[in-house]
Amino acid sequence: MNVPDSAFLDEFVGVWDDGAKRDPAFITTGVMAILPDYYGDIAAIPPPFPVTPGERVLDLGCGWGRMLNNVCALGANAVGMDISSDMLAAARGYINTNKRNASFVRGDGTRLPFADNSFDTVYSLLVLQHLSKENGRAVFREIHRVLKPGGHAHVWVPGRFAPENLLFAFLQFVSIHLFRHKDPIRMRFYRIGEARRMCAGLFSSFDATGHEFRPPWNLHTKWTWHKILIPRRFHKGLRRISDRIENAANSRFRFLRRFGVVTIVRVVK
Repeated sequence: MNVPDSAFLDEFVGVWDDGAKRDPAFITTGVMAILPDYYGDIAAIPPPFPVTPGERVLDLGCGWGRMLNNVCALGANAVGMDISSDMLAAARGYINTNKRNASFVRGDGTRLPFADNSFDTVYSLLVLQHLSKENGRAVFREIHRVLKPGGHAHVWVPGRFAPENLLFAFLQFVSIHLFRHKDPIRMRFYRIGEARRMCAGLFSSFDATGHEFRPPWNLHTKWTWHKILIPRRFHKGLRRISDRIENAANSRFRFLRRFGVVTIVRVVK
C-alpha cells in the first residue's frame, strides 16, 4: 500500500485488529450489524453475483468472513484475504464453525500476493472506501492482473451523492480539518464516472448499480454511531421503499443510481 509512513500503516492495520477482537461484525459492516429490522440477518445475505461451483474466487478484504461463508456454501474454491491477521483469525473461526472450506492469506489489495490470471471472480465489500484514491486505482489494476481472461469482479464503494454519505463527508471534513482528528480509516466516496475512469483501459466492460436508498441513520461520530435517529417501527417500511427505488434506479431511471449509499462496480476482464 502506498502510505505516508510505516507508522500510519501500523495504525491502519491496528484499527482492524482491534475491531476484530472487540466486535468484528460492527467494525466491518457498521449500522448493518445493529439494524436487523432493516437488513435482516446480515450473515445470511447471499452473494449479489453469480457463483459457479468449482470456480476460484477471491474475497478481497474478507473481514470476519460473512460473505466468504456464503460463497463457499455455493461450492466455490474461495480465498479470503485481509490486511489484518486478527480479522483473518475471526474469518477462519467463522468458516470452520460453519463447516466450510476456504483458504486464507494476509495481504494488501494494492499488491495482491497471487499470480497473474489466478481467479475467475474477485469481489470486495467496501474496502476501497478506506483507501486513498491512488490506492483505489492500484487495487483495480491488481484485480485486473489476477483475474483470468473473461473473469469478472464486483467492487462495493460508497456513492458520492447519497444523503447519508454527504452528511458523513461533511462531518468527517469538520472532524479532520477543524478538530484535527486523525482517522487512519477515513471514508472516501465515489462518483460512478470516477470509478469508470479508474477502470478505463483495463476491463472489457464496466457497469455500476446503486443500492441502499435510505435517509441518514445517525450523525456518524464516535459518540453517536450506535444511536439511530429513525425509530425502529419505521425500518421495515423504509426497507420496502428502498427496494422499490433500487429496482427503478437500476432499470428505468438509471440517473438515480448515483444517489445510492452503495455503488457496486461490475467489470469483466
